[in-house]
Amino acid sequence: MAEAISAVTTYPPATTLVVNRRNKSLFREDEVVPEWLKILKWCFIPILCFTVVWSVEKYIVQSSHRLFYNPAEFPCRVFGFSHYLVGLMFMMSSKKMRKVGGWVWFVGLLAVSLLISVFFYNFGGKANPVMVIFYFLFFMVHGFRDMVFFYKPVTDDAGLERTRSQILALFQACLLLSLMYVLVPAYFLYLSLKPKPYTPELQAQIEMLMPYLKGVLMGSWILLLGCLVVLRRLFRKLPDGLTGFWQGNKPVLLVLLYTALIILASPLVGPWTYNLLILSHFVGWYFYASRRLATMPKQSSRGDGLWKWFRGSVAGFQRLHLGVAAIFFVVILLNHFFLMDTGIINTLFSANAFYYWTVIHVTISFAPRS
Repeated sequence: MAEAISAVTTYPPATTLVVNRRNKSLFREDEVVPEWLKILKWCFIPILCFTVVWSVEKYIVQSSHRLFYNPAEFPCRVFGFSHYLVGLMFMMSSKKMRKVGGWVWFVGLLAVSLLISVFFYNFGGKANPVMVIFYFLFFMVHGFRDMVFFYKPVTDDAGLERTRSQILALFQACLLLSLMYVLVPAYFLYLSLKPKPYTPELQAQIEMLMPYLKGVLMGSWILLLGCLVVLRRLFRKLPDGLTGFWQGNKPVLLVLLYTALIILASPLVGPWTYNLLILSHFVGWYFYASRRLATMPKQSSRGDGLWKWFRGSVAGFQRLHLGVAAIFFVVILLNHFFLMDTGIINTLFSANAFYYWTVIHVTISFAPRS
């Protein structure tokens, strides 16, 4: 599959990539939605493959020690660990980390991520449905932010860019707040239809958090109304108002709305869709980074040094990313079949550990991009 993914991301020379003359975007307007659909396609392929293995394990072999309990979670974890490690490597070798400010942001956000992880662990982790809700919403803040970063059109008008960025940020906030009012009741309805037995300690933790969850829902109404008021004022700054904004940003807005529809469909098709959306972020970054590297005037070669090849060429980046994913895949298999999901490897790379690595990754990502 690695060769196949590499094949579909072979881009033409940089001069043919940036053809939208009225802006400096990486994608033309007619490319954004097809690109997003391509990402979903490459997410479904591994999920379907692992679903076959999951079906064999569960219904034919009927193993008591299965590798897959969620066929959508496994590829999400494999590609996710690769995404986290490669992203960290790129960040640590970036120009901003040569400055004191870059390290201050990194250390500060790392400390915050560890505090969040401790809180997540102390309140039951993935076994606590309230924690899982906040975990997914926290990730979607990151996911929506990167979608806008990937696909937002960019012009030379600084004032327009500032207003556009503010509107898109508020649009994401409104979308997430609105989804929360659907997602939270739907998730608890799902749990009521398929109740899970909780230990007395975990049940007490859930009940302890419920008043805070209700308080967040009630307080968010005020925040949502405030966002709508500010949005209305910002639209007035634009020459064509809301209509002009929709026309100028339609592709990226459609991607955000389509993603929201997938979230809304989760009560009907199952919570595995959350894994699909998380996986789509990893695959989307892989395609985006490959396309960005293709715009470089000159591709680095292996003769320039291994790391320069990884960072300065499409081929090097893809082989690094897919190679790291392959290593994690083998490590997880060895942990399962030879170590029986015990020991330090299981602690670091299990499905449970993935939640904490995700929290760390998302929190660190809020550092300034430059």
